Amino acid sequence: MEIYFVMNKRLILLIIVLIGSFPLYITAQQTLPIVSPLRLYADGKQLFLEKNYAAAQHSLQAFMDERTTAELQQEAAYMLACAAYELKDKNRLEVLRNYLEEYPDSPYSNRVNALMASDCFLEGKYDEAIAMYNSCELYRLGDKERDDNTFRLATAYLKVNQLRQAGVWFETLKSSSPRYDKDATYHLAYINYANGKYEKSQPDFLSLQEDEKYGELVPYYIADTYLKRELYDKSQIVAEGYLSSYPHHKGVAQMQRVLGESQYYMKNYTEAVKSLVAYTSAVTKPERKSLYLLGMSYYHTGVYSKAAEMFGEVTSTADALSQNAYLHLGLSYLALKDKNKARLAFEQAASGTFDEKVKEQALYNYALCIHETSYSPFDESVTVFERFLNEFPASVYSSKVSDYLVEVYMNTKSYKAALKSIEKIAHPGTRILEAKQKILFRLGTEAFANAQFEEAIQYFDRSLSFSSYSMQTKADAYYWRGESYYRQNRFADADRDFRQYLEFTQLKSNDMYELSLYNLGYVNFKEKKYANALTWFSRYTDQTKGANKTMLADAYNRIGDCSFYARNFTTARQNYAKAVQIDPALGDYSLYQEAFVLGLQKDYRGKISLLNRLIEQYPTSEYLDDALYERGRAYVLQGDNNNAIESFRELVDKFAESNAARKGANEIGLLYYQADNYDAAIKAYKHVIVAYPGSEEARLAQRDLKSIYIDLNKVDEYANFVSDIPGGASFDIGERDSLTYIAAEKVYLRGEMKEAKMSLTRYLQTFPQGAFKLSAHYYIGLIDYNQKNFKEALAHFSQVLEFPNNKFSEDAMVISAELLFNSKEYDKALALYKQLSIRTAVPERRLQAKIGVLRTANLMNEQIEVIHAATDLLADGKLSPELANEARYDRAKAYLEQKATKAAMEDLQVLSKDTRNVYGAEAKYKVAELFFTSGETTKAEKEILDYIDKSTPHAYWLARSFILLSDVYVKLGKKLDAKQYLLSLQQNYRANDDIQGMIGSRLNKLNK
Repeated sequence: MEIYFVMNKRLILLIIVLIGSFPLYITAQQTLPIVSPLRLYADGKQLFLEKNYAAAQHSLQAFMDERTTAELQQEAAYMLACAAYELKDKNRLEVLRNYLEEYPDSPYSNRVNALMASDCFLEGKYDEAIAMYNSCELYRLGDKERDDNTFRLATAYLKVNQLRQAGVWFETLKSSSPRYDKDATYHLAYINYANGKYEKSQPDFLSLQEDEKYGELVPYYIADTYLKRELYDKSQIVAEGYLSSYPHHKGVAQMQRVLGESQYYMKNYTEAVKSLVAYTSAVTKPERKSLYLLGMSYYHTGVYSKAAEMFGEVTSTADALSQNAYLHLGLSYLALKDKNKARLAFEQAASGTFDEKVKEQALYNYALCIHETSYSPFDESVTVFERFLNEFPASVYSSKVSDYLVEVYMNTKSYKAALKSIEKIAHPGTRILEAKQKILFRLGTEAFANAQFEEAIQYFDRSLSFSSYSMQTKADAYYWRGESYYRQNRFADADRDFRQYLEFTQLKSNDMYELSLYNLGYVNFKEKKYANALTWFSRYTDQTKGANKTMLADAYNRIGDCSFYARNFTTARQNYAKAVQIDPALGDYSLYQEAFVLGLQKDYRGKISLLNRLIEQYPTSEYLDDALYERGRAYVLQGDNNNAIESFRELVDKFAESNAARKGANEIGLLYYQADNYDAAIKAYKHVIVAYPGSEEARLAQRDLKSIYIDLNKVDEYANFVSDIPGGASFDIGERDSLTYIAAEKVYLRGEMKEAKMSLTRYLQTFPQGAFKLSAHYYIGLIDYNQKNFKEALAHFSQVLEFPNNKFSEDAMVISAELLFNSKEYDKALALYKQLSIRTAVPERRLQAKIGVLRTANLMNEQIEVIHAATDLLADGKLSPELANEARYDRAKAYLEQKATKAAMEDLQVLSKDTRNVYGAEAKYKVAELFFTSGETTKAEKEILDYIDKSTPHAYWLARSFILLSDVYVKLGKKLDAKQYLLSLQQNYRANDDIQGMIGSRLNKLNK
């Protein structure tokens, strides 16, 4: 480095004089080993000029410590600052800054700033270096130092990619410094290259081919410049020559890239693969374009799996290259016969907006893949063809797409989208109208599957308005509309539609034909048209192949019932017996009815035998209490009072809450009374009165008990007992009591509700313990209920339910449970539903109560209760599919809460077979989720792909399955597949819920 000093003449003269007198001074002071400050300065300066900076530092610092002449101090400080820079002292920048702070007007400030800038440059702090150089005047430096710093400044600009400023300084350097001519030439060529001025950069690179410093560097730029100028033969020659001459140079990988790309464009795909593989294997992060060209080279050589792998690596950025890569990724998957993955790739290519030709080709292929795979989870099968015709009406593919759209209408699962599309057509042809008929029918069955029966009827009505196109669709619409009417208890309408189905169907031997006969039997049975019902059930049993044993056995039971009502007892018995043989699971009802018929035929021994068989074989039967009662009655009619009493006692002990138990308990008292066993009779009757207060049986028991006490001349004892009866109720009816109530009741029966409520209320006020108080409370409760005074109604029904075995108790239970449920008093509602399910003998009410138990327990989050209630419901072989789905779904959720995964899985898999309803839609997702969380990733993938194939109208759960599938693919290491499914979902799912957030978070992770 050149050293510069600036001194005035007076200072120089002083130094000369002092140095000249120096020997005399030493001579005079020979006794003291003291070195003069000026000698220290002079020695330090000399050493500094000799570039012995470490030694110079020692002398100059010693001089500074003497604090002599200010001007020499400044000079010494400058030399110390420069020495710190030259010695790379760790505090050199601080030393240089301190110098400038202490001597702001120093003549060396420009050079010190240059030294600081140079130091920042050498440390790689290019922005700081540029800022400091901009505070310098480089032209004031010596020639060599000026050129060195100019080169550093230009290079710093280049390092921070400020190419224009770098070019200005390299041009300056080139024009002023022969020493830096080659450096400037190289960097100016590079700047032109970086700016895409390849023709301008190439001569400069060529001029440096023989240069010792740049000879190994410029061939790459020469070759790449030829490549970018599309002079592929020249770029190939240069690249091959370089690789031959410098096989181990660090630029080999990039030259392989140039060679591979040149070979690709010259259609030498096999060689291009070799070169590009060598390049991609050698670098950490290959260029996307090179990966794309490697993929294209594989594609052209028929190695489609490798091509797909490379294209997948290119799609990280939304640009034309990605769009093209997605297109060829789809084509590669098509060649590999993987249409699902091809569809996803074409979808992404079609969503790009960078190349319209690529978009057109991709959208067409996307539409074909959807059509050929029947893929339409989010209505794509219809919308994609419409989109193509809208975006590319003049395309060469347009006529084909129009033809495909008609096929889609006929076969799509996206019913609503197809209907919406058809309704846009001004003049639809015959095939379109037939498609519309079928779509409306399918929308009806979809609504039916979700228990939306009124909506289903509306769709079937609309489908039937196009009935001239497909006769079988017409027939099927009649059948399912009949099913919908039946679910709404509109039996006459259902009867008409099932008959229409039988008339129009072309399939006379299928399951639906059999079901229509069976359903017509039930429609007439429900309306008590037993002769008609018998005809239809008989036609069903004659027609059916017996595949469904439960249904066949049930039909024979109903034939038995119809015969029973017609008093054809022998025929009834024969059919009940057939039912037991066909399906023993329904045998309890069959045996009970057959035994009942034997009783009517006075075959009491046969009746007892069948009832014993029922009791032994069906210990959990809902007919068990009635069977015990009927067995007791059969013993009574046989004159076997002891066995009768034993049977009635068993009934009371096991089913104390049932209606049959009340009658059985009264029978015990009566049998003892008739046998003159007064003590036992008194005990039995007291039990009836206390256990079943307010019931008809209690009234009869009290009447007989009173007679016994009178016969025994124990009237006082009877009076004492009556006064202690719960509630103080008495069945002794006074005339005024009776007349007052009867008058109020007549008003009620006339429908004059306001007056009836006043009269009944007045009765209760007058006779608070009257014989008809339960009736009065019940009727007032009904009036309040119908007038929506629910709180008041509940209070009156509560009065009725204080005596839970009276004739109004079941009705009161039904309404009270409903009111409590609606007011969210679930614990009370649950208790009532349970009581009702035990006490009622009416099958419809028992079912209603069991449903109430399930729904209430579910809302209370009582999982064990839910499991029991659902299991109880599902044991009913005639449970409707809608209720069976609800029960199974609730049980599955409860099992999951209880960590009983295996049991939950069994229910979920049953539900997942029908994804048209909301239970099946969620269950299908849950099955896949359970597989995934248990580590059975392949099963989870298979389940979700099957779900996508089946589709569902409940888009949320299908969307959740897409999200889960992306998680599956991430776990399997298939990140490209994960990303494509997420992108597809992002583009096609339109609901405003949490799905988009799930997509975004996963895409962010994948992109990172």
